Amino acid sequence: VWAERCISAQGKKCGVCATKCPYNAIVVEAGKAAQVIPAMCHGCGGCVAECPHNAITQMHFTDAQILAQMHALLAEKPEEKILALMCHWCSSAGADTAGTSHFEYPTSSRGIRVMCSARMDRDFIFEAFRLGAGMVLASGCHPQDCHYITGQRHAAKRFEKLDKTLEGMGISPERFRVEWISAAEGSKYAQVIREMHGTLQSLGVERIKA
Repeated sequence: VWAERCISAQGKKCGVCATKCPYNAIVVEAGKAAQVIPAMCHGCGGCVAECPHNAITQMHFTDAQILAQMHALLAEKPEEKILALMCHWCSSAGADTAGTSHFEYPTSSRGIRVMCSARMDRDFIFEAFRLGAGMVLASGCHPQDCHYITGQRHAAKRFEKLDKTLEGMGISPERFRVEWISAAEGSKYAQVIREMHGTLQSLGVERIKA
C-alpha cells in the first residue's frame, strides 16, 4: 500500500480494499493507511483492481508489468488481435488444454495471465481499446471453482457495468466479452476465440479503427 495515495491515511472513510478481500487480510483504521497482512493474503489481487485511488500494488503483477505486456502485444496491427485476460488457475490452463489437445482456433488471440479474474482492472480493458485492440476477452474460473473464494464474483460484478460504459465511449459492446472457462474446457476456449474472431472479421478493420 502506498500510504501517500491511501485516503484512509488522510482521515477519510474508504476501506473498499478490505470489503473486497476474501481473506480478511486487510486492516483499515481511521487516520492510517490500509495495511495488508502478508500471512493472510493469498495474492488474488482483487484489492488492487478495486482501489479507487490506485493505492495498492501486487508483487509480480503490478499495473506497470501488465500494461507493458499489453503494449508489446498490441504494438503492431492491434485492430486484428484479440487480447485475452486470463486467470492463472482456470482460463489460462484452459488455453493450455486447447493447445495440448490440438483444438484449432485462429492465431489472432494474445493472452495475458493474472492470478485471478478479480485482478482484471477496468483500466486494463480501457487501455487495450485505447491501444486499438480489435476485441478484448476477460476470462476466469466458474463461480463455484474460484480459487480465491469470492474473487470471481467481484470480477463478474465489475464487468457487468462495462457494456454501457464502452458504448458511451463509442466502442461497440460486442468487442468486449466475458467468459468463465475451466482448466478442462480447452474446447470451450477454442470455440470462444473462433466466435470472437468471427465477430472481429464481421466488424472489419476500418470500423474498429473508427
